[in-house]
Amino acid sequence: MPVGADGFRLPNVNESIAKNKLEWLTGPGQNECCRTFVINEEDHTLGNALKHVIIQNPAVEFCGYTIPHPMERKIHVRIQTNKTPAVQVLHEALKVLKEQNEVVKKMIQDEVKRYEETHLPQESEEMVSQ
Repeated sequence: MPVGADGFRLPNVNESIAKNKLEWLTGPGQNECCRTFVINEEDHTLGNALKHVIIQNPAVEFCGYTIPHPMERKIHVRIQTNKTPAVQVLHEALKVLKEQNEVVKKMIQDEVKRYEETHLPQESEEMVSQ
C-alpha cells in the first residue's frame, strides 16, 4: 500500500473519497444504550482521549476503543450505559474534548505571545548593534 511523506497510508483508487465521519454498527448486541461507533479517519489520538472522557460519565458502565487494522484509518468506540442513550454520551464527550482543546490552544497562544514579548525585542536589539 502506498504511504505518504507523513507516514500515513494514501487512499487507493477503489476507496470512496466521501465517507461519513461517524457511523455505528448494527446487529446483535447493538441497541440505544449499547452501541459501537465507527469514527473514520481517526486513530489512537482521538480514541484514547475520547475513552478517558467517556469513562468519567457516571452513566457509563463500559467504554473502550479498538483500531480494527493498522492500515485502516478508523476507530471503533464501544459505549455501554445503564439507561442513557450511547449517542448522547458520545456527543457530550466530544463537546468536553472540544472545550478542553480550546483551553489548551489558548494557553499555547498566550505562552507564544509571552515568549515573543520577552525574547524577540532582545533579538532585534542584538541585530541592530552588530
